Amino acid sequence: MSSDLASQYGFDQHECSIRDWSADLAAGLPPSDDEWEETGTFPWSVLEQLAESSGALTLTFPARHAGRDGSRMDAILLVEQLAMRSFVVAEAVHLALNGPAYFLAKFGASELASRWLPPVAAGTALISIAITEESAGTALGDISTRFDQHAGGIRVEGRKCFVTGGALAAAHLVVGRFGGEGSRGLGAVLVPAGTRGLSVERTYRKMGGNALPEAAIQFENAWVPRDHVLIPGDPMSSAGLKEILRQYGAMRLGIAAMCIGTAQGAMDRVVDHLRTREQGGQRLADHQGVRWTWARLALDLEQARLLTYRAARTVDEDGLPSAGQATMAKLAASEVAVAITQQAIQAFGWRGIARGREFPVERVARETRGWTIAGGTTESLLNSLAHDLLDD
Repeated sequence: MSSDLASQYGFDQHECSIRDWSADLAAGLPPSDDEWEETGTFPWSVLEQLAESSGALTLTFPARHAGRDGSRMDAILLVEQLAMRSFVVAEAVHLALNGPAYFLAKFGASELASRWLPPVAAGTALISIAITEESAGTALGDISTRFDQHAGGIRVEGRKCFVTGGALAAAHLVVGRFGGEGSRGLGAVLVPAGTRGLSVERTYRKMGGNALPEAAIQFENAWVPRDHVLIPGDPMSSAGLKEILRQYGAMRLGIAAMCIGTAQGAMDRVVDHLRTREQGGQRLADHQGVRWTWARLALDLEQARLLTYRAARTVDEDGLPSAGQATMAKLAASEVAVAITQQAIQAFGWRGIARGREFPVERVARETRGWTIAGGTTESLLNSLAHDLLDD
Protein backbone atom coordinates (compact mmCIF):
# COMPACT_ATOMS: atom_id res chain seq x y z
CA MET A 1 0.00 0.00 0.00
CA SER A 2 2.74 2.47 0.92
CA SER A 3 4.54 2.08 -2.40
CA ASP A 4 1.27 2.66 -4.27
CA LEU A 5 0.61 5.83 -2.25
CA ALA A 6 4.12 7.12 -2.87
CA SER A 7 3.80 6.65 -6.61
CA GLN A 8 0.23 7.95 -6.91
CA TYR A 9 0.41 11.00 -4.67
CA GLY A 10 4.09 11.65 -4.10
CA PHE A 11 3.86 10.71 -0.42
CA ASP A 12 7.12 10.42 1.45
CA GLN A 13 7.75 7.63 3.94
CA HIS A 14 6.30 9.62 6.83
CA GLU A 15 3.08 10.41 4.96
CA CYS A 16 2.68 6.77 3.93
CA SER A 17 3.07 5.80 7.57
CA ILE A 18 0.51 8.40 8.69
CA ARG A 19 -1.97 7.18 6.13
CA ASP A 20 -1.54 3.53 7.13
CA TRP A 21 -1.73 4.42 10.82
CA SER A 22 -4.90 6.43 10.15
CA ALA A 23 -6.48 3.53 8.29
CA ASP A 24 -5.74 1.23 11.22
CA LEU A 25 -7.34 3.68 13.66
CA ALA A 26 -10.42 3.94 11.46
CA ALA A 27 -10.73 0.17 11.21
CA GLY A 28 -10.80 -0.05 15.00
CA LEU A 29 -13.78 2.29 15.43
CA PRO A 30 -17.05 0.65 16.52
CA PRO A 31 -19.83 0.44 13.90
CA SER A 32 -22.15 2.54 16.03
CA ASP A 33 -22.84 5.66 13.96
CA ASP A 34 -26.45 4.66 13.31
CA GLU A 35 -27.12 4.40 17.04
CA TRP A 36 -25.34 7.67 17.78
CA GLU A 37 -27.28 9.41 15.02
CA GLU A 38 -30.69 8.09 16.03
CA THR A 39 -30.23 8.86 19.73
CA GLY A 40 -28.27 12.10 19.28
CA THR A 41 -25.49 10.68 21.46
CA PHE A 42 -21.95 11.98 21.17
CA PRO A 43 -19.40 9.13 21.60
CA TRP A 44 -17.21 10.64 24.33
CA SER A 45 -15.84 7.24 25.35
CA VAL A 46 -14.67 6.50 21.80
CA LEU A 47 -12.97 9.89 21.55
CA GLU A 48 -11.22 9.31 24.88
CA GLN A 49 -10.04 5.88 23.80
CA LEU A 50 -8.77 7.28 20.52
CA ALA A 51 -6.87 9.99 22.38
CA GLU A 52 -5.39 7.62 24.94
CA SER A 53 -4.36 4.90 22.51
CA SER A 54 -2.97 7.03 19.67
CA GLY A 55 -2.55 10.68 20.59
CA ALA A 56 -4.54 11.47 17.44
CA LEU A 57 -6.09 14.63 18.89
CA THR A 58 -2.71 16.34 19.29
CA LEU A 59 -1.35 15.45 15.86
CA THR A 60 -1.09 19.07 14.66
CA PHE A 61 -0.45 20.74 18.03
CA PRO A 62 2.99 22.33 18.52
CA ALA A 63 5.47 20.40 20.65
CA ARG A 64 5.39 23.19 23.25
CA HIS A 65 1.81 22.11 23.99
CA ALA A 66 2.62 18.38 24.10
CA GLY A 67 1.69 18.06 20.44
CA ARG A 68 3.26 16.08 17.63
CA ASP A 69 4.02 19.00 15.28
CA GLY A 70 2.14 17.20 12.53
CA SER A 71 1.58 18.83 9.16
CA ARG A 72 -1.70 19.84 7.57
CA MET A 73 -1.30 16.83 5.28
CA ASP A 74 -1.04 14.58 8.34
CA ALA A 75 -4.33 15.96 9.61
CA ILE A 76 -6.04 15.60 6.23
CA LEU A 77 -4.96 11.99 5.86
CA LEU A 78 -6.22 11.12 9.34
CA VAL A 79 -9.59 12.85 8.95
CA GLU A 80 -10.10 11.31 5.50
CA GLN A 81 -9.59 7.79 6.81
CA LEU A 82 -11.78 8.31 9.88
CA ALA A 83 -14.58 9.73 7.73
CA MET A 84 -14.68 6.53 5.68
CA ARG A 85 -15.78 4.78 8.88
CA SER A 86 -17.43 7.34 11.16
CA PHE A 87 -18.79 10.78 10.35
CA VAL A 88 -19.07 11.99 13.94
CA VAL A 89 -15.65 10.78 15.11
CA ALA A 90 -14.02 12.31 12.04
CA GLU A 91 -15.75 15.63 12.68
CA ALA A 92 -14.68 15.72 16.33
CA VAL A 93 -11.05 14.98 15.40
CA HIS A 94 -11.25 17.57 12.63
CA LEU A 95 -12.36 20.27 15.10
CA ALA A 96 -9.24 19.61 17.17
CA LEU A 97 -6.69 19.28 14.37
CA ASN A 98 -7.96 21.90 11.92
CA GLY A 99 -10.18 24.13 14.02
CA PRO A 100 -10.42 26.16 17.23
CA ALA A 101 -8.11 23.95 19.32
CA TYR A 102 -5.38 24.21 16.69
CA PHE A 103 -5.83 27.98 16.50
CA LEU A 104 -5.54 28.18 20.28
CA ALA A 105 -2.42 26.00 20.28
CA LYS A 106 -0.81 28.05 17.53
CA PHE A 107 -1.91 31.61 18.28
CA GLY A 108 -3.37 31.75 21.80
CA ALA A 109 -1.71 33.05 24.95
CA SER A 110 0.40 30.35 26.59
CA GLU A 111 -1.63 30.32 29.81
CA LEU A 112 -4.88 30.08 27.89
CA ALA A 113 -3.64 27.22 25.75
CA SER A 114 -2.30 25.40 28.80
CA ARG A 115 -5.75 25.61 30.38
CA TRP A 116 -7.84 24.38 27.45
CA LEU A 117 -5.69 22.11 25.33
CA PRO A 118 -5.11 19.21 27.79
CA PRO A 119 -8.81 18.22 27.99
CA VAL A 120 -9.10 18.47 24.21
CA ALA A 121 -6.01 16.28 23.85
CA ALA A 122 -7.54 13.76 26.27
CA GLY A 123 -10.80 13.57 24.32
CA THR A 124 -12.84 14.94 27.21
CA ALA A 125 -13.58 18.39 25.76
CA LEU A 126 -14.45 20.12 22.50
CA ILE A 127 -13.94 23.74 21.50
CA SER A 128 -16.54 25.02 19.06
CA ILE A 129 -16.34 27.89 16.61
CA ALA A 130 -19.26 30.32 16.76
CA ILE A 131 -19.60 32.41 13.61
CA THR A 132 -23.09 32.20 12.12
CA GLU A 133 -25.89 34.55 13.16
CA GLU A 134 -29.53 34.71 12.10
CA SER A 135 -28.77 37.63 9.80
CA ALA A 136 -25.09 36.91 9.14
CA GLY A 137 -24.28 33.57 7.60
CA THR A 138 -21.96 33.77 4.63
CA ALA A 139 -21.78 37.59 4.89
CA LEU A 140 -19.36 38.00 7.80
CA GLY A 141 -19.49 41.76 7.37
CA ASP A 142 -23.04 41.62 8.79
CA ILE A 143 -21.95 40.08 12.12
CA SER A 144 -23.45 42.02 15.03
CA THR A 145 -22.01 40.20 18.08
CA ARG A 146 -20.02 42.83 19.99
CA PHE A 147 -16.81 42.76 22.00
CA ASP A 148 -16.59 45.79 24.30
CA GLN A 149 -13.16 46.33 25.81
CA HIS A 150 -12.93 47.54 29.40
CA ALA A 151 -10.24 47.65 32.04
CA GLY A 152 -11.78 44.57 33.64
CA GLY A 153 -11.85 42.49 30.46
CA ILE A 154 -13.99 41.94 27.37
CA ARG A 155 -17.78 42.07 27.47
CA VAL A 156 -19.51 39.84 24.91
CA GLU A 157 -23.01 40.68 23.66
CA GLY A 158 -24.86 38.86 20.89
CA ARG A 159 -26.40 35.65 19.65
CA LYS A 160 -24.93 32.87 17.53
CA CYS A 161 -26.81 30.08 15.79
CA PHE A 162 -25.86 26.77 14.22
CA VAL A 163 -22.76 26.36 16.37
CA THR A 164 -21.41 22.84 15.76
CA GLY A 165 -21.21 21.00 19.07
CA GLY A 166 -22.36 24.17 20.82
CA ALA A 167 -24.26 22.38 23.58
CA LEU A 168 -21.34 20.00 24.21
CA ALA A 169 -18.37 22.33 23.94
CA ALA A 170 -16.30 23.38 26.94
CA ALA A 171 -15.47 26.69 25.25
CA HIS A 172 -16.40 28.62 22.13
CA LEU A 173 -14.21 30.59 19.75
CA VAL A 174 -16.61 33.45 19.06
CA VAL A 175 -16.27 35.73 16.06
CA GLY A 176 -17.54 39.23 16.77
CA ARG A 177 -16.95 42.93 16.40
CA PHE A 178 -14.58 45.28 18.28
CA GLY A 179 -16.47 48.24 16.86
CA GLY A 180 -16.42 49.33 13.23
CA GLU A 181 -18.76 48.37 10.41
CA GLY A 182 -18.79 45.87 7.60
CA SER A 183 -15.43 44.16 7.25
CA ARG A 184 -13.75 46.44 9.79
CA GLY A 185 -13.37 45.65 13.46
CA LEU A 186 -13.94 41.88 13.38
CA GLY A 187 -11.99 39.57 15.66
CA ALA A 188 -12.32 36.42 17.75
CA VAL A 189 -12.50 35.73 21.50
CA LEU A 190 -12.50 32.46 23.45
CA VAL A 191 -15.51 32.26 25.76
CA PRO A 192 -15.66 29.32 28.24
CA ALA A 193 -19.01 27.54 28.36
CA GLY A 194 -19.39 28.26 32.08
CA THR A 195 -19.12 32.01 31.64
CA ARG A 196 -21.87 33.94 33.41
CA GLY A 197 -24.19 35.44 30.81
CA LEU A 198 -23.66 32.64 28.28
CA SER A 199 -26.63 30.35 27.68
CA VAL A 200 -27.44 27.62 25.17
CA GLU A 201 -30.90 28.53 23.93
CA ARG A 202 -31.63 25.44 21.87
CA THR A 203 -30.19 22.65 19.78
CA TYR A 204 -31.33 21.94 16.24
CA ARG A 205 -32.51 18.55 15.02
CA LYS A 206 -30.92 18.18 11.59
CA MET A 207 -31.45 15.85 8.65
CA GLY A 208 -28.10 14.24 9.56
CA GLY A 209 -25.16 14.64 11.90
CA ASN A 210 -27.20 14.75 15.11
CA ALA A 211 -24.58 13.07 17.27
CA LEU A 212 -22.70 16.39 17.14
CA PRO A 213 -25.64 18.81 17.10
CA GLU A 214 -25.78 22.49 16.26
CA ALA A 215 -26.88 24.99 18.89
CA ALA A 216 -28.00 28.58 19.32
CA ILE A 217 -26.02 30.45 21.98
CA GLN A 218 -26.84 33.75 23.67
CA PHE A 219 -24.28 36.12 25.20
CA GLU A 220 -25.70 38.71 27.59
CA ASN A 221 -23.20 40.75 29.58
CA ALA A 222 -20.75 37.85 29.38
CA TRP A 223 -17.25 38.83 30.54
CA VAL A 224 -13.90 37.19 29.75
CA PRO A 225 -10.31 38.26 30.54
CA ARG A 226 -8.40 40.24 27.94
CA ASP A 227 -6.00 37.37 27.27
CA HIS A 228 -8.96 35.42 25.83
CA VAL A 229 -8.68 37.47 22.63
CA LEU A 230 -7.23 35.28 19.86
CA ILE A 231 -7.75 37.66 16.96
CA PRO A 232 -7.92 41.38 17.87
CA GLY A 233 -10.16 43.66 15.86
CA ASP A 234 -9.43 47.24 14.82
CA PRO A 235 -12.54 49.37 14.13
CA MET A 236 -10.64 51.09 11.34
CA SER A 237 -9.21 47.98 9.68
CA SER A 238 -10.31 44.73 8.03
CA ALA A 239 -7.12 42.95 9.17
CA GLY A 240 -9.06 40.92 11.73
CA LEU A 241 -11.44 39.56 9.09
CA LYS A 242 -8.51 38.61 6.87
CA GLU A 243 -6.91 36.70 9.74
CA ILE A 244 -10.19 34.96 10.56
CA LEU A 245 -10.50 33.81 6.95
CA ARG A 246 -6.84 32.77 6.86
CA GLN A 247 -7.25 30.54 9.89
CA TYR A 248 -10.63 29.28 8.74
CA GLY A 249 -8.98 27.90 5.60
CA ALA A 250 -7.66 25.00 7.69
CA MET A 251 -11.23 24.15 8.74
CA ARG A 252 -12.44 24.41 5.17
CA LEU A 253 -9.71 22.02 4.09
CA GLY A 254 -10.62 19.63 6.90
CA ILE A 255 -14.19 19.61 5.64
CA ALA A 256 -12.87 18.66 2.21
CA ALA A 257 -11.03 15.72 3.79
CA MET A 258 -14.20 14.61 5.57
CA CYS A 259 -16.12 14.78 2.31
CA ILE A 260 -13.65 12.74 0.26
CA GLY A 261 -13.43 10.16 3.05
CA THR A 262 -17.21 9.86 3.31
CA ALA A 263 -17.53 9.70 -0.46
CA GLN A 264 -14.85 7.01 -0.74
CA GLY A 265 -16.55 4.94 1.94
CA ALA A 266 -19.86 5.17 0.07
CA MET A 267 -18.21 4.32 -3.25
CA ASP A 268 -16.51 1.27 -1.76
CA ARG A 269 -19.89 -0.05 -0.59
CA VAL A 270 -21.44 0.58 -3.99
CA VAL A 271 -18.63 -1.08 -5.93
CA ASP A 272 -18.93 -4.21 -3.81
CA HIS A 273 -22.72 -4.20 -4.34
CA LEU A 274 -22.48 -3.70 -8.10
CA ARG A 275 -19.99 -6.53 -8.43
CA THR A 276 -22.09 -9.04 -6.48
CA ARG A 277 -25.71 -8.07 -7.15
CA GLU A 278 -27.37 -9.70 -10.17
CA GLN A 279 -30.49 -8.69 -12.06
CA GLY A 280 -31.79 -10.86 -14.89
CA GLY A 281 -28.72 -13.07 -14.77
CA GLN A 282 -26.32 -10.14 -15.17
CA ARG A 283 -24.25 -8.29 -12.61
CA LEU A 284 -25.26 -4.67 -12.06
CA ALA A 285 -21.61 -3.84 -12.73
CA ASP A 286 -22.01 -5.11 -16.30
CA HIS A 287 -24.63 -2.53 -17.30
CA GLN A 288 -23.00 0.17 -19.39
CA GLY A 289 -25.08 3.01 -17.95
CA VAL A 290 -24.09 1.99 -14.43
CA ARG A 291 -20.44 1.69 -15.40
CA TRP A 292 -20.33 5.15 -16.94
CA THR A 293 -22.09 6.73 -13.98
CA TRP A 294 -19.61 5.36 -11.46
CA ALA A 295 -16.57 5.90 -13.68
CA ARG A 296 -17.48 9.59 -13.86
CA LEU A 297 -18.01 9.79 -10.11
CA ALA A 298 -14.67 8.07 -9.49
CA LEU A 299 -13.02 10.68 -11.71
CA ASP A 300 -14.72 13.54 -9.85
CA LEU A 301 -13.71 12.07 -6.50
CA GLU A 302 -10.07 11.72 -7.51
CA GLN A 303 -10.02 15.31 -8.75
CA ALA A 304 -11.38 16.49 -5.39
CA ARG A 305 -8.81 14.39 -3.55
CA LEU A 306 -5.95 15.85 -5.61
CA LEU A 307 -7.19 19.40 -4.95
CA THR A 308 -7.36 18.62 -1.25
CA TYR A 309 -3.87 17.14 -1.13
CA ARG A 310 -2.48 20.05 -3.14
CA ALA A 311 -3.93 22.57 -0.70
CA ALA A 312 -2.59 20.57 2.25
CA ARG A 313 0.92 20.69 0.79
CA THR A 314 1.05 24.38 -0.01
CA VAL A 315 0.62 25.88 3.44
CA ASP A 316 2.24 28.91 5.03
CA GLU A 317 4.58 29.02 8.01
CA ASP A 318 1.62 28.57 10.37
CA GLY A 319 0.40 25.44 8.62
CA LEU A 320 -2.55 27.27 7.04
CA PRO A 321 -3.51 26.69 3.39
CA SER A 322 -4.02 29.15 0.59
CA ALA A 323 -7.56 30.51 0.78
CA GLY A 324 -8.14 29.92 -2.92
CA GLN A 325 -6.85 26.35 -2.87
CA ALA A 326 -8.82 25.47 0.27
CA THR A 327 -11.93 26.94 -1.37
CA MET A 328 -11.48 24.83 -4.50
CA ALA A 329 -10.91 21.69 -2.46
CA LYS A 330 -13.92 22.20 -0.23
CA LEU A 331 -16.20 23.05 -3.15
CA ALA A 332 -15.15 20.05 -5.24
CA ALA A 333 -15.16 17.61 -2.32
CA SER A 334 -18.54 18.63 -0.90
CA GLU A 335 -20.23 18.46 -4.28
CA VAL A 336 -18.83 15.06 -5.20
CA ALA A 337 -19.69 13.68 -1.75
CA VAL A 338 -23.32 14.67 -2.24
CA ALA A 339 -23.35 13.28 -5.78
CA ILE A 340 -21.85 9.93 -4.75
CA THR A 341 -24.06 9.41 -1.71
CA GLN A 342 -27.19 10.25 -3.70
CA GLN A 343 -26.21 7.87 -6.49
CA ALA A 344 -25.41 5.25 -3.85
CA ILE A 345 -29.04 5.35 -2.75
CA GLN A 346 -30.12 4.69 -6.33
CA ALA A 347 -27.61 1.89 -6.76
CA PHE A 348 -28.80 0.06 -3.64
CA GLY A 349 -32.51 0.47 -4.45
CA TRP A 350 -34.72 -0.29 -1.45
CA ARG A 351 -31.61 -0.98 0.59
CA GLY A 352 -30.57 2.59 -0.09
CA ILE A 353 -33.61 4.15 1.55
CA ALA A 354 -33.96 1.71 4.46
CA ARG A 355 -32.59 2.76 7.85
CA GLY A 356 -30.48 0.78 10.29
CA ARG A 357 -26.95 -0.42 10.92
CA GLU A 358 -27.12 -2.86 8.02
CA PHE A 359 -28.35 -0.08 5.68
CA PRO A 360 -25.94 2.86 6.18
CA VAL A 361 -26.37 4.48 2.76
CA GLU A 362 -29.26 6.82 3.53
CA ARG A 363 -27.68 7.98 6.81
CA VAL A 364 -24.42 8.84 5.10
CA ALA A 365 -26.34 10.78 2.44
CA ARG A 366 -28.10 12.79 5.13
CA GLU A 367 -24.87 13.48 6.99
CA THR A 368 -23.05 14.60 3.87
CA ARG A 369 -25.69 16.96 2.50
CA GLY A 370 -24.97 19.76 4.96
CA TRP A 371 -21.37 20.21 3.81
CA THR A 372 -22.42 22.12 0.71
CA ILE A 373 -23.73 24.70 3.20
CA ALA A 374 -21.54 24.57 6.31
CA GLY A 375 -18.02 25.96 5.93
CA GLY A 376 -19.15 28.21 3.08
CA THR A 377 -22.08 27.58 0.77
CA THR A 378 -21.45 26.40 -2.76
CA GLU A 379 -22.64 29.77 -4.04
CA SER A 380 -20.36 31.79 -1.75
CA LEU A 381 -17.36 29.67 -2.70
CA LEU A 382 -18.10 30.15 -6.38
CA ASN A 383 -18.32 33.89 -5.79
CA SER A 384 -14.94 33.79 -4.07
CA LEU A 385 -13.34 31.86 -6.90
CA ALA A 386 -14.91 34.16 -9.48
CA HIS A 387 -13.51 37.17 -7.61
CA ASP A 388 -10.02 35.67 -7.72
CA LEU A 389 -10.40 34.77 -11.40
CA LEU A 390 -11.85 38.03 -12.64
CA ASP A 391 -10.08 40.35 -10.18
CA ASP A 392 -13.21 42.44 -9.68
